[in-house]
Parts: sequence; C-alpha cells; structure tokens
Amino acid sequence: MGDLVNLRQARKRKQRDQKAKKADENRIQHGRSRHERDLSDARNRAAEKHLDGHQRSSEEAGDNNGADTASTGAVESEVSHPDEPENVVSIFGNKKPGNDPA
Repeated sequence: MGDLVNLRQARKRKQRDQKAKKADENRIQHGRSRHERDLSDARNRAAEKHLDGHQRSSEEAGDNNGADTASTGAVESEVSHPDEPENVVSIFGNKKPGNDPA
C-alpha cells in the first residue's frame, strides 16, 4: 500500500522550492558580496574627494555674489530719512517712490 499525500501541501511545498531556486539564481546573477560593496563605496568616496579637491573656491573664481553695489548701478542715499532703516540702500537716490511730483 502506498503513502497518502496531501495534494495541497505538496503543491505549496513545490512552489516554495521553486521560489527558493529562483531566489538563488537572482542572488548569483544580481547580487554583490559584502567585499565588493565596500570596495565600490570606497572607490566612490575617493573619486568624490579627488573631484572636490579640484574645484575652484569662490575667491579664486572671482565671485562676489552681488556684494559690489557699484556694479549693479545702485546709488546709496547720502541723506537718511527718519522712517527708513539705515542699512537699506535706495536705488532711487534721495527720492522716495511715492513722493514723485510728476
């Protein structure tokens, strides 16, 4: 007399085995070992450090990011008005935009 087999359990066991086999194939095909990942990360860090070492700083490039008001054409007011803060540079000279008689 033969052994009794539960077909539902046999089907599930077969599916689990197929998934495990597929996972092993994918690990071989797509996976990288810990050593390979560490080596790749170290190479990327070294390349970034090398690249950062060759960048020009803003002082060397001559950037002053608009700090020079003479190059922008702004005129600094000689007379301070009581309702204007002292650190504000007026581009209209001594006139205010609302007091234009014309």
